[in-house]
Amino acid sequence: MEFKDKVAIVTGAARGIGAATAWAFARRGAISVIVDINGEGAKKVAADIQAAGLDAIAYTVDVSNKQAVDEMVKDVFEKYGHIDILVNNAYISGGYAIVTETSQETWDKVIAVNLTGYFNCAKAVAKKMIPQKSGKIVNISSGAGINGSLSSGVQYPASKAGIIGLTKGLAGDLAPFGINVNCITPGLIRTWAPEEMAKQATGWTLEKVARYIEVEVPLKRVGEPEDIAETVVFLSSEAASYIVGEVINVDGGGMLDSVAKRESLLGF
Repeated sequence: MEFKDKVAIVTGAARGIGAATAWAFARRGAISVIVDINGEGAKKVAADIQAAGLDAIAYTVDVSNKQAVDEMVKDVFEKYGHIDILVNNAYISGGYAIVTETSQETWDKVIAVNLTGYFNCAKAVAKKMIPQKSGKIVNISSGAGINGSLSSGVQYPASKAGIIGLTKGLAGDLAPFGINVNCITPGLIRTWAPEEMAKQATGWTLEKVARYIEVEVPLKRVGEPEDIAETVVFLSSEAASYIVGEVINVDGGGMLDSVAKRESLLGF
């Protein structure tokens, strides 16, 4: 799957899934537009891609800020004359607290970034894609948007469930213009190095990760950012031209009722 001279905007691309996705597009000939509120991180990813002889450009953008998103999309379009792909990936979790202790500020901020931010980017890009009669939008949700989460507050799964609904709405709106909109729900993905994972406030210690793999993942490994990036690439390619409004779990089988789960939970 080649993307020569295609313009691919990837949000939340300063690290993790977003960075891996930007690299995946660049290696296939695309111009990777790296968007992140962490401007230095975005510039570092773009510089690394450029150093490999590939095309990339970085923008410092808070996706919850509509004006900033609109200006970024306008500038990208003026530079290249077309926008072919949008990957909505930027997110925050807001940390864990029971609902009675979740602040209004936390709720509002997570919804603003994780849901309204996706809307802002999709709306701005759709205005450029509709006249082209072509385009691909891939939204990154989470398994938490389907099954909930015991390791994050209510704001995170609510925002991720909203992304699934947004995907369905966008897909119906934009398919008549030749624009494919789809969604990926990752499972646990190694977005930190193993030694860093033990330090994360989410509680994903190395021991917990090992237990999660043992019980929850039939494939018996944690996902890598590249696992999501390659699925994004597929959904952005012509090979997926007849796929619209789908939600694809990329979780090593984590949502399956596996033998390991039954043995752990039921004793057989």
